[in-house]
Amino acid sequence: MKIFNLIFASLILVSITVACNQSAKTNESLWSEEQKSEWTNKCMKFMESNGTEERNATDFCDCMLKKTSEKYSPEQAASITAEEERKLWESCDYTW
Repeated sequence: MKIFNLIFASLILVSITVACNQSAKTNESLWSEEQKSEWTNKCMKFMESNGTEERNATDFCDCMLKKTSEKYSPEQAASITAEEERKLWESCDYTW
């Protein structure tokens, strides 16, 4: 459960970083490639630093980025709640 809480805290921080100085956007196609890349890189670093295998970290980060960017703009993603992130996590359906 501790790793789960760390993941949520990290994703919130990643979302905040990506969203800084960005205008409101409404869907995945409006996230820039740079924003997607930065979000994924930070997610991967966090996951790997917590002992997640690279393949699993890649799958998780790709899924979370897809789910997050489909539902939220970068600005909105910065303020989603832990419960909203948990729902995104569950929609990725990973049970390592």
